[in-house]
Amino acid sequence: MDAAEIARLCASLSISDVDGPIRQVSGEMISGGLNDVEHCLVGKVLSGKRVNREAFKKVIEQLWSPIGKVEIESVGENIFMFFFPNLEVRSMVWSRGPWHFDQCPIMLEKPTGAGNISTLPFRMVDFWVQIHNLPLMCMNTRMAKYLAEQIGSVVELPADSRECWGRFLRVKVKIDISKPLKRCVRLSADGSREVTTAILLYERLPDFCYACCLIGHGLRDCPNDDARLEALEGEATKYGSWLREASVEQSKARIPKKGSNDSGNAPASSPLGNLNEKNSATGRTSGETALRRRRLNWK
Repeated sequence: MDAAEIARLCASLSISDVDGPIRQVSGEMISGGLNDVEHCLVGKVLSGKRVNREAFKKVIEQLWSPIGKVEIESVGENIFMFFFPNLEVRSMVWSRGPWHFDQCPIMLEKPTGAGNISTLPFRMVDFWVQIHNLPLMCMNTRMAKYLAEQIGSVVELPADSRECWGRFLRVKVKIDISKPLKRCVRLSADGSREVTTAILLYERLPDFCYACCLIGHGLRDCPNDDARLEALEGEATKYGSWLREASVEQSKARIPKKGSNDSGNAPASSPLGNLNEKNSATGRTSGETALRRRRLNWK
């Protein structure tokens, strides 16, 4: 019986069903347990398929071994408890995400209080988001923070490095997967009628619904009947695979070495073209697929 089933069973019990009086537990008896809670994280793999528990443990133990030791226990369907030897290791694992297993994100939660796993929401996921089509005057840390706040909760902002400067801003945000992914942020400077449409691309974005843009189910399983039927019948949708982008690390791995004569590689940057009558884009790398922007149906 998993944690969700246990929670439903407890909620269904009436006063007459409960055997005996309420037992008071002393603080001394639970003091050690409270310390264990502080050394734990609980994670859920965002996948529609059941995860192989042993494979998961092996992969995560190896993935986190440079950070520190971790003990992993399965506590429900695709839900795992991670116990760390100290708060420092737990903090590093928490801050160095997002973490993935078999290309599926792991939603991490910090248990609090008594550490009741059945009450954890598992709806927040960390993503690195690339913000494209920004004018150069918006390429700064203050603007990155403002834009990140429009997408989700700010986790990490770009360093002073100008590695991607002039092409896009890159921010790490915590996103609520119970809400549709944002496709863009529209901006207008004070006193100006010119509107800039900043395009949002999500690194390592898992499968999501092209009809409602929610992560966690595919198009054929979409609960929005009208949107699902329109998409299945070939109607233009507001969402598509263009929202997914390779991570910066993956993009670097694909850059050819100097001297390569691979004619299939595009130039390092190319113009995007206009997204609307009043907005011109900045240059971008070939891996950012400028042509797909022109197929968007902005509604």
